[in-house]
Amino acid sequence: MQKKIIALAIAGLASTAAFAQTNVTVYGIVDMGYINAKANNAGTSKQSFSGIQSGNQMGSRVGFRGTEDLGNGLKALFTLEYGLNADVGAGSWTGTARQSFLGLTGNFGTAVAGRLQNPGYNFASKYDVLGAAVWSPVGQLSDNAGLSISARDGLGRLDNAVAYISPSFSGLTIIAAHAFGEQVKNNPIRGADTDPQAVWALAAEYTLGDLNVGAVYHKLNDIGGTDSAQAEHDRAEYALGASYDFKVVKLSALYQRASDDNVGNVRSDDDSTKLWQVGVGVPVGAKGMVEVAYGRYKNDRDNGRADLDAKAWGVNYEHSLSPRTVAYVGYGRLNNGSNTAFTNLNTGALTSNGKNAAQFGLGMRHSF
Repeated sequence: MQKKIIALAIAGLASTAAFAQTNVTVYGIVDMGYINAKANNAGTSKQSFSGIQSGNQMGSRVGFRGTEDLGNGLKALFTLEYGLNADVGAGSWTGTARQSFLGLTGNFGTAVAGRLQNPGYNFASKYDVLGAAVWSPVGQLSDNAGLSISARDGLGRLDNAVAYISPSFSGLTIIAAHAFGEQVKNNPIRGADTDPQAVWALAAEYTLGDLNVGAVYHKLNDIGGTDSAQAEHDRAEYALGASYDFKVVKLSALYQRASDDNVGNVRSDDDSTKLWQVGVGVPVGAKGMVEVAYGRYKNDRDNGRADLDAKAWGVNYEHSLSPRTVAYVGYGRLNNGSNTAFTNLNTGALTSNGKNAAQFGLGMRHSF
């Protein structure tokens, strides 16, 4: 009996030692504030929204991440991150994890599989001075246009995906990702069909001191999700971005293109989209930062369909109350072209063609 007890004790110690080798971190963001949005609608009518909103500047979230040393320079890593609508105590509108992946990292780089932020999400977050704020010009324009190179949710994340991130080669990092569409293929009709709703992505980032330059390419197959014998709606997107921090001012710019084939699964209905933004960030004292950005969107459509265009600008001020807590205030305005009805993000206040929308917000963000 005593030998059994000793054996169990040794097994327990071994289990404890193994567990101790896994480092798990709990982290998150709580972003809460007030927002007031107005949208001009048909004629003289308007829609408005005001209230307490979660995620005005950054999405509220809670996550768990960890690593385990496997020896010989190899580590296992995981992340489970969930979005929160903290103002109502519910899960985010995505209904699932923001990120949930498992992988390996070592001298070769990092390889992961699961639900991932696509390379375009990380690109847009880096080269947009307003980041994921709902008053970000490129955030509003890309989200309304349904582009995947965006710091917003939706197409900014990939399900059923794998990705590889290279080590840094003198400041150059390469990222490659693929999301399996995992849709049934209608091969008897379509023949050797590509994977419906699959995504291919490739990105490169270069850093030299205070200079950052990036490029990203996405190829989306059959984004409508219809296994049609007529025509797939495919899209190719690419973007270039750069930023330089002069310390007294930080400049950033990004340029995006997208080409759509067979829009709405209608053969020969093709679109060409252009989107750009310039931004500047200026420190105010030791704890403040003013950020301003302006962006334009243009969608050229063929076969007699009306072109779309819109422009937007946004301004944000944030003040650090501590290393982990920030107070902010922001304003954004969206001006639609005569055939475009883009609207505010996260409020539900709708516009109609040629009408404008604006929103004002203030709040606080805490990271842990």
